[in-house]
Amino acid sequence: MNIFRREFKANLKALIIWCVSFLMLMGLASTEFAVYQGQADEVNEFLNSLPEALRQAFSLDTVRLDIPEGYYSYLAGFMILASVIYAGLAGAQILSREMNKKTAETTFTLPVTRKRIISMKLMVAVLNCSILTAVTFAGSLAAFARFGIGESFVIGIGRFMLVVLALQLLFLLAGLFFSVLSKRHKRTGTIMASMIVGVYFLSFIAKLNESTEFLKYFTPFEYFPAAAVIQGHNLELFGFIVVPLLLLGFFTVSYRLVATKDL
Repeated sequence: MNIFRREFKANLKALIIWCVSFLMLMGLASTEFAVYQGQADEVNEFLNSLPEALRQAFSLDTVRLDIPEGYYSYLAGFMILASVIYAGLAGAQILSREMNKKTAETTFTLPVTRKRIISMKLMVAVLNCSILTAVTFAGSLAAFARFGIGESFVIGIGRFMLVVLALQLLFLLAGLFFSVLSKRHKRTGTIMASMIVGVYFLSFIAKLNESTEFLKYFTPFEYFPAAAVIQGHNLELFGFIVVPLLLLGFFTVSYRLVATKDL
């Protein structure tokens, strides 16, 4: 438990900054939505003036920005991106932070196994992701409460937060996996964040036309479309199969490699 407490304390400041940032985002979103609410004709006129490719990329052709659920669906894409960047960086730093601060020789020679140390650090990262998701959920409800949201909004946002947490765990383990393989520990976080942004923009390309639609199977951001999740639409089975398999694969391979990695 000493490792757990040490790791949680080391990451607490960053967690607080991210939580505050998400709460501020919700506050700004609430202010912006107040302008759109009840202005269906004006909003639709504005959306119709945008290029079709842009509307499809941001799913603006399937949502209504003048209602809470629709506006939140539009905002959700950016929230997912920020959330998984946090998780990916957390996973990448599980090993790279020890290497960068030259503490690996001390940490990984303690009278405990490497796997136990990694497990404690990973548990802290999972806890932090859960806290960030819970804070975002509470902040979302608080920010939009003044617009008379109903049960459907609360349930929809709840489903969306479960998706966010699942994607966070996926990129958390992907970050750990990449950090185990990487030899450039000082650049691991930067490279991981760049990879996440690249995969995110791949989801935009996948929505441009039918010829690029197949790309959606290569980007986790398209496995559970935010608008469909929030509005309660049926989702493809593909994501429910691939995400657990990827989680298991990243976890298993990372633990096997970390036991033999030269630290």
